[in-house]
Amino acid sequence: MDIASFQRLCRDENFAITKHAANRLKERGIRLDDVEHAILDGRIIEEYPDDTPFPSCLILGTATSGKPLHLVASTDDEMIYLITSYFPDSNRWENDFATRKEQRK
Repeated sequence: MDIASFQRLCRDENFAITKHAANRLKERGIRLDDVEHAILDGRIIEEYPDDTPFPSCLILGTATSGKPLHLVASTDDEMIYLITSYFPDSNRWENDFATRKEQRK
């Protein structure tokens, strides 16, 4: 899984957005152009190879405002399937927004 595949599909606007993702985008005030921007300037920070029906990944990019944005997405090399998107919480992520903070017990 590589970011270039997502970027190629993004430029062609080959998106499928799950109902869950559409609801979360609306709740969180994230627009589709924010998602596109995050993919085009982003990088994969985690991979989930066992997800079905396709392996997925966590992409770190930025919204059009420049604010860090996380996307969970998968691809079948024809479409990008957006699973969810959110602005990362600084209580859960280090300052780079790519490294999870250790869970304190």
